[in-house]
Amino acid sequence: MTRRCSAVGCSTRDTAQSRKRGHSSHQFPTDSIQRSKWIRAANRVDPRTKKIWILGPSALLCSKHFQKSDFESYGTRRKLKKGAVPSVSLYKVYLGVNKSKFYRAV
Repeated sequence: MTRRCSAVGCSTRDTAQSRKRGHSSHQFPTDSIQRSKWIRAANRVDPRTKKIWILGPSALLCSKHFQKSDFESYGTRRKLKKGAVPSVSLYKVYLGVNKSKFYRAV
């Protein structure tokens, strides 16, 4: 099963093709403080309870949600710097979209 980015509105999948295009996927940190910062940045809310999203074991965020300065390069590979927090949210872009484009009048 292909894993996908957990950020609201992001459709990036963790595949060989996406990695060839320069996208990387990053699992949520195990440190509870750092993890909570990532969860808030992911902008996820449980639709039933309206509470902050509880992530599963395969949850990840893609590199699109981090600044270039959040990465360290090691040859052709790159790694997130310790303490990096996602700061680029695609969800904010979707807030300005006219919803009438997506719904058909009945």
